[in-house]
Amino acid sequence: MHNTRSGRSITLLLMVLLAGVISGCNLASTPGQDTAIISGPPTVQIATPLANATYLTNVAVNIQALIGNAGADIDRIEILVDGTIIETLPTPNPGGAPSFSIAQSWQAAGEGQHTISVTAFRADGSSSAPASVTINVITEQPSPTTAPTQTTGSTAQPTASTGNTARPTTRSDGGDTPATDAPAPTNAEPAAPAASATPSAPYTTTTQGINVRKGPNILFDPPIGSLAANQSVELLARSTDGQWFKVKYYNGSGWVFAAFTTPSVDPSTLTVDPGPPVPTPVPPTPTLVPVVPTAVPAATTANLVIGNVNISPAMPIACGKTVEIAIDVANLGGQPTTTNGSISIRDVRTSDGTETASTTGAFGPINNGQTVNIRGIFLTVTTYVGEDHKLIITVNPGGAVPETGSGDNTREIAYNLQGGC
Repeated sequence: MHNTRSGRSITLLLMVLLAGVISGCNLASTPGQDTAIISGPPTVQIATPLANATYLTNVAVNIQALIGNAGADIDRIEILVDGTIIETLPTPNPGGAPSFSIAQSWQAAGEGQHTISVTAFRADGSSSAPASVTINVITEQPSPTTAPTQTTGSTAQPTASTGNTARPTTRSDGGDTPATDAPAPTNAEPAAPAASATPSAPYTTTTQGINVRKGPNILFDPPIGSLAANQSVELLARSTDGQWFKVKYYNGSGWVFAAFTTPSVDPSTLTVDPGPPVPTPVPPTPTLVPVVPTAVPAATTANLVIGNVNISPAMPIACGKTVEIAIDVANLGGQPTTTNGSISIRDVRTSDGTETASTTGAFGPINNGQTVNIRGIFLTVTTYVGEDHKLIITVNPGGAVPETGSGDNTREIAYNLQGGC
């Protein structure tokens, strides 16, 4: 009898231990909430302006950067000009996306060269290596015999086509669009690259003029050349993160930003090539200078209105795939705006309003009756696959730009998140 009771006790003990193990396993799995573990410092790539781009005094310089290896603990983004902080963006990634973009305008001032730097900080005090780019500010318009340079950042206004234009007027260096005549490749021959690839080989076609670089990063500067819009080149490989394509260029190879090309094959079938080591930028000397608050402008009859919204690749958004969002902003009021403005884009889960990702854009002053196209705003959504989402796009959130009303400043786009991360 004693042995029977002992056996029953051991059996009960084993059942309790097994139940605890099973319970522990269940607690570790939460459907729809799988997230990649992010470690190490964040990364920053300045998308615009381009290195050595030229701007006129008092023109808005659109500063855009892509933050990688991010996550929810990004505490702030600091933007500096010549070592002085011009803007601090607090909690810029509330959705905890692995990558997101930021945008900020700076009014070009002071003739000569200026260095723009962007640094991302985690809550524990660690930070990315500062990303820097040097631009030129001039007081007079360049000679018409020179190649056109960007003077309005990524807020270039649509212009009527005049035939065979040498460069597109709208740039986003996330697409690595040339600001001036790109230097000829060091191994160039007199003839330009072939206009199209052979049908038997994979190729990609540019959607606008873009730079060709030595490696898959805008830190490979200066470019080794450029490709015109609608030009096709042979595809050789893709970068580790899939954001750059290695292409055949003259009798060698180069790298182009993938988001502004259309490949003939599924990029996942391409060979992965990490490319050469990324050059290390020289960090600027940080100085803590308080930001002087901008004076509140006088009342105005300006009225900002959100127009067409273009998303590339087209909706619906796929999990883990970065899309570029381009937005038309019009001033339908009676007066021009006099200050820089911003655009907020939030992706939320429809069922409970949980924010899954966010990004921002920026634009300069807009004349009354004028429409500008804002490009180079990037967004990546990685949670709640197969569920309904909506993009909430708001122009002039918080009313920083004085206008008569904000009832026409928001657009919502519903979709179902596709694919798997």
